[in-house]
Amino acid sequence: MSFSTKVKEEIGAHIGSARHCQIAELLALSMAIGEVVLHDDGVTFVLHPENDAIADKVCKLIELVFGTDVVYERHSKYIEIANQDMVDKLLSTIKLSDYVELLEEDWLDEDELSYMPENMITYVSSHGISLQHCRFPKQVIQKDCCKKSFIRGVFLAAGSVNDPNKAYHFEIVVQNREMAEVVRDVINGFSMDAKIVKRKKYYVVYLKEGSMIVDILNIMEAYVGLMDMENIRILKDMRNDINRRNNCDIANIKKTVSAARRQIEDIEYIEKTKGLKYLKDSLRVIAELRLEEPDANLTELGEMLNPPVSKSGVNHRLRKISSIAQTIRKENGDNTY
Repeated sequence: MSFSTKVKEEIGAHIGSARHCQIAELLALSMAIGEVVLHDDGVTFVLHPENDAIADKVCKLIELVFGTDVVYERHSKYIEIANQDMVDKLLSTIKLSDYVELLEEDWLDEDELSYMPENMITYVSSHGISLQHCRFPKQVIQKDCCKKSFIRGVFLAAGSVNDPNKAYHFEIVVQNREMAEVVRDVINGFSMDAKIVKRKKYYVVYLKEGSMIVDILNIMEAYVGLMDMENIRILKDMRNDINRRNNCDIANIKKTVSAARRQIEDIEYIEKTKGLKYLKDSLRVIAELRLEEPDANLTELGEMLNPPVSKSGVNHRLRKISSIAQTIRKENGDNTY
């Protein structure tokens, strides 16, 4: 089961206790997957849930808000409300009735209605008017709790979230820019930075920051999904920290090896041209030790001396040897270094 499916199953089982929150979530689901079908006798309300979990959520919300049972036609994958009084009550409750009347006028004239067959459900996809084309009723989500319920509903119906092991990406896909702007603004009202991008004929509201996706899971009350994602983020951060440390260690090793190679080249040059006796005793001892221990770091070299010398003391002596080697090269006109 995908991470997105787990999150949807979790929030699908959660329903707000307050009626106004239930209405807000029902509005979100209705606008995301609902449409009205016009016919001579009025309007039929149809919802197209993508799975049983969403269908069960819609049915439960309608039962809680209106005290009415609705049937989910599992074989046909739709929920139909044909009773005109119930349709009017539902659309009035989620504050879309006035806008649906405007859509009737704008979308279908009398000539178009005359061609519609009696069985409207068979032709939902070609004649249904998506509720996403309605003007959004902001009065339904005045409270923060209702805004959270709205986000939960619209994500359940039209959203997805990537497996955080692979990438951080949360999105909600809608049909038009006006609806996308509504979803974006509601999300951003919780101090987030959701953005909109057009993908073919759809509009996508998305978040890509891991911390913001954790916040939106918290807003939707997907607490199990939130904890799973936080655990993954912690492990990823630990792995990244280990990788950074390893990279730093490798870089330090390379620097140590490179410095040791230059020191040995300087010492060998002095030995070849002047002999190590040319160096004073303190420098000759460290030079001989460096030749014997080419892989040792400065601290280790200092500990091998008798008496021991600090890392900075060893570094000072090797720098002095390097300076002497450079002077000899100049005297000999040796520009090969």
